[in-house]
Order: sequence, then structure tokens, then C-alpha cells
Amino acid sequence: MFKALLNKFFHLKDAKSKTVIRNVFFSFFIKALNISVNFLTIPLVLSFLTTTQYGVWLTLTAVLGWFSLFDLGFGNGLRNHLTISVATKNFKEGKIYVSTTYAALSVIFGFLIIVFLIANPFINWVSVFNAPPAMKNDLNYAVLFAICFLFAQFVVRLINTILLSFQRAAMADFTNSLVQVFILIGLCILKTLHFHSLTSVAIVYSLIPIVVFLSVSVYLFLSVYSDIKPSVYFVKTEYVNKLLKLGLKFFIIQIAALVLYASDNFIIAQLFAPADVTVYNIAFKYFSIVSILFTIVLAPFWSMTTKAQTEGDWDWIKASVKKLIILWSILSLCGLLQLSIAHPLYKLWTNNKVIVPLALSLTMFLYFIVSNWCSIFSNFLNGVGKVRVQLYLSIIGMIINIPLAIFLVKVCHFGIIGIPVATIFTMGSANIVALIQYNKIVHLTAKGIWNK
Repeated sequence: MFKALLNKFFHLKDAKSKTVIRNVFFSFFIKALNISVNFLTIPLVLSFLTTTQYGVWLTLTAVLGWFSLFDLGFGNGLRNHLTISVATKNFKEGKIYVSTTYAALSVIFGFLIIVFLIANPFINWVSVFNAPPAMKNDLNYAVLFAICFLFAQFVVRLINTILLSFQRAAMADFTNSLVQVFILIGLCILKTLHFHSLTSVAIVYSLIPIVVFLSVSVYLFLSVYSDIKPSVYFVKTEYVNKLLKLGLKFFIIQIAALVLYASDNFIIAQLFAPADVTVYNIAFKYFSIVSILFTIVLAPFWSMTTKAQTEGDWDWIKASVKKLIILWSILSLCGLLQLSIAHPLYKLWTNNKVIVPLALSLTMFLYFIVSNWCSIFSNFLNGVGKVRVQLYLSIIGMIINIPLAIFLVKVCHFGIIGIPVATIFTMGSANIVALIQYNKIVHLTAKGIWNK
């Protein structure tokens, strides 16, 4: 029934739309599993970590997100180039792109692990995370394992980028869900065995993804994707420039996105207390449900937009964006319903351990409405590779977001909501320009910087 509604909504008649809906249909159920697992994970971890420990862990995971940028945009560069290679059935070139990307990231992250191991003994992680001194040893080991394993993850998780290039977004979601399920199992084992430390949690969260992504990679490269299986004989240094020409733009945009979206926990830990990070994240995760649902539909559109652009099918792109706007409106109404029942659900979810202010819930509701709207047009621009304007706006947003958040908190006395309010203002302003660029590109009137 759900699939029939999607078919009717998108008026499916062409292969691209059918591929998108097939991915959306299966991703819906996979994401439902993922959401359920994530919601079970939070009370489980809170049952054996204190609120302060959990707040420090959330801050640590936010910092770990920063390290994802060290791939210099290779992943997103691969996604666009491999999509074109697949669309034109040039699998030899695709194999070169895949092999070169794996080689480049292995060198980058291998080097970073060595640098980190040298620098780590000289870093006071207690001060960095504003944590209690009693947590020093546990925190030091947690950071050591989390960062080293994370660097390895960025190489093995390239398999998801490859799946997206082949329009297999549902399979990529399934792989991510496997990771979450095994993490939940690992956390249950920690609780049963009374391993109640940040270090044990860090090992579960960072080692399990390596095992899952590596297993999926081996299986796929030995079967359906044997034509593009990475090989040292297909590593071409001249292709590094091709990957980085687009990838570096994505890299800078990712840095800006990090400042906009991933720095909130760190700012809260510095301006408030680690326990406040927990309150903020409960509200964030609760309202992110609507965003996750929207992402399910949006995920296949990046690579499919690249394919449609390669084929000159602008009518499909325009029709798809209109449908996404309608879906955004419907999900925004769902978010409003979510807001109305937030308080009792918070109490049930956290077993009365966390109290979330109404003002924070309202702000998070607005945050995700604006974020979902912006993702429609940033997704399109990423797909067509016209990211120069987005790059400049991202740099401006990166510069003003944190100072604006601090101003709203300390001068305007907004409290904790000043941080997401700053992000709402920054990303909303940039999206006005993105909307203008979208219209120019799809109507084939984009010139100069609008077409770069």
C-alpha cells in the first residue's frame, strides 16, 4: 500500500523515478528499524552511564564528526564521478576512480593515525570536554580507541558511497542499520557484563562499524560489483586531481556544515555543562524523526540528479523537486503534531531522567523544518556539481555562526536555544540564494558563477 501511494504521488512512468521509489520504499522500513534501534539505545546507555558521562560521550561523538572532513571531499567526488561512469557504462573508468579513492584515503587516514598517536599524550581531554577530573583515565582511553577506529571507518565505509552511485540507497541504509543493530547488541552485552565506562562504549560504537562495512565490502566486490573492485593496478595518480577538483569544494562545504550542525554539542559543553548536552540531544533526536523520514526520500536524488543531468532530463529534475516540496509541507505538519505531544513522550522515553524546556522543543521543531527545506536545494546543487555559490555562502556561514550563537546566548540571554537559533538564521539566509540558483540552472539561464 505504501509503495502504491508513492507511485501515485510521483506519477511513475520512467526508469529513474521507479528506481528512486524502489529505494524509498525499502529505505522506509529500514529507517524505521534504524529509528527504533536509536531510540532504544539512548535509554539503554543512560541506564549504565550517568547524565554527565553521557553528555561527555555526546560531545565526544560530535568532535569525532569533525574528523570525517579529513577525506578532503574524496567520498563526494567519487560519488559524482562514479555515477557518471555507471550512467555511461564506462566501468573501467569507474574501477580507476574506486581504486584511486581507496588508495588516497588509506594514505590520508594512515598518516592521521600516526600523527594522532604522537600528539595524543600531550592533549588534556578533560579540559577539552569540560569533564570532571575523575573521568581522566576513562576519557583518555575512550578518545584513543574512538579516534583510531574512526579513521579506519572512513576507508571501509566507502562502500556506501559506491552503493549510492549505483542508485542503491536502500542497500546503503540497510548497511547502516546493520551497524546500529550490532551496536545495540554490543551495548546490551556491556550492561550485562557491567562494563560501565566510556571506553567500553567507545569500543562498541567505533569497532562494530569497521567489521560491518568491511564484511559488506568484501561480499559486494566479490559478487555484483566485481567490475569495479579496487585494485592497486588501477590506482592512477592523475585521477586524484579529477576527484579533488570537485571534492575539495565539497570538503569546504562540509567544514561549514560541521560548524553549522556538528559544533552545537561542543559549544553547549563549553558555555553550559555536559549535562545540558544531554537535554539538547534528547530534543534534537526527538525532532530529527521527521528529518530522517525526509532523508529517506531525498537520499536517492543526489545521484539520480547527476544521472538525469548527464542525460539532459531537466523535466524529471523539476518535477521531482516540486514533489519534494509537497512532501516537505506534509512532514512539517507532522512535526507540528510531534511538538504538541513532546512533553509526555520525553518523560516516557527517558524515564523522567531528562526535562526538556518547551522553548527548546519549539526551536528544534523550527530547526528541522528549515533544515529539511534547505536540503532539497543543496541536494540538487550537489547532484549537478554546481557548488561554487554554495561554497562561498558556506564559508560566510561558517564564519558568523559560532559568534552569532555566543552573542545570542551571552548578550541576548537566549539560553541554550540561542545555539540552534543562530544555525536557523544562517542556513535559512543561504538557502534564499540556493533557490535562486536552482531556478537559473533548471531553466538553463545560469551564467558565470551561477553555473559553476
